[in-house]
Amino acid sequence: MKRTLAAVAAAAVMATGVSACTSGDGTTRGKPRADGSPTVARTGKGDVPATESRPRPCKGGTYTWFNTQRRWVLNGVTEPQHVTRAEGAELTEPMRRLRTDMASVRTEGTGGTSQDNDAVLLALGIHVGLAEEGDDTSSLGEPGEYAPVENAGGGRISGVVGHFVEFSSVQLIETDFRHSCGHGKRREQTVGHVVSWTAAGGGDIRCETPLTKHASAAAREAVRLSCHW
Repeated sequence: MKRTLAAVAAAAVMATGVSACTSGDGTTRGKPRADGSPTVARTGKGDVPATESRPRPCKGGTYTWFNTQRRWVLNGVTEPQHVTRAEGAELTEPMRRLRTDMASVRTEGTGGTSQDNDAVLLALGIHVGLAEEGDDTSSLGEPGEYAPVENAGGGRISGVVGHFVEFSSVQLIETDFRHSCGHGKRREQTVGHVVSWTAAGGGDIRCETPLTKHASAAAREAVRLSCHW
């Protein structure tokens, strides 16, 4: 009986053995090599590691920002210090941190793409007016950094007596974004969320003097927390 071409091919595969296997996730695994094989001579290992695909950044593209919030918050305050002499005194009460805001960039993309944190922050900096096209940095807080607390600078109060409080504030920015890159079937998208800050500042308050209607929310919170004696 004549053997079919398919049967001959199958027999050849069985005779030579399987050269590689595929795991359930579709990744090709290397098979063990004999000790004298060229691969072992190069790597010194009997197994060839599987090649893992890594997310690749998509350069260029378009950012869309949404759910953006930008607000000043109180993140440090001193206890009140009583100044009793009209000629003044140094403010020496230490600043206490009230918040632990940390900058972060979280992204998730299609097609195995990812976004470089610096590229995201620079695009956001341009969007909020802190940077311009061609700049290298965004002037925003970097991921992993805590929002700064403006330490009490030991300023001098003169010409008035009363209870004084120093405070620190930071302008937080929190936003979602979508990044589109490529065209047609090769179009890829990344979505993400950014927490950072645009500026930090502070000031001092005389507790006996009512705040004006233009006072910041941070100043009002400092009065509520520290103007007591």
